[in-house]
Amino acid sequence: MQKLQREMESLLKKELNTSTLKATGRAGGGCISEGQSYDTDSGRVFVKVNHKSEARKMFDGEKASLEAILQTNTIKAPKPVKVIDLSPGGGAVFVMEHLDMRSINRHSAMLGEQLADLHLHNQSLKEKLDKGEQTVGNSPQTELELE
Repeated sequence: MQKLQREMESLLKKELNTSTLKATGRAGGGCISEGQSYDTDSGRVFVKVNHKSEARKMFDGEKASLEAILQTNTIKAPKPVKVIDLSPGGGAVFVMEHLDMRSINRHSAMLGEQLADLHLHNQSLKEKLDKGEQTVGNSPQTELELE
């Protein structure tokens, strides 16, 4: 297992163009992926690792989702950096900005407000899409009568 870890860290150094890659001791794991924070030449990043064959697709989707959330300017989310394929056997890593989550409790009210703003933003987008489905170009669609 240490060999895989060394190979992954070597790949991260190359892909992130950094000479420094030091694990901070802040690691975590979930049901799907494992995570670890690293200090690099350009700051701290969080790296999620998944060794399954569908990891690239999953991380590409997560990256796109974070980018979409960030575009709303409603809630703080980690900035995606890069999705990197692991060895030909499959798997990928997802590198993103490290966010310090230790003091989140004191910001819970703000987080709730930001989540509400995000939902309102999404609702506004849905309404625009629904309205857009009823138009062709700039004019509303009308039903054509058949003779």
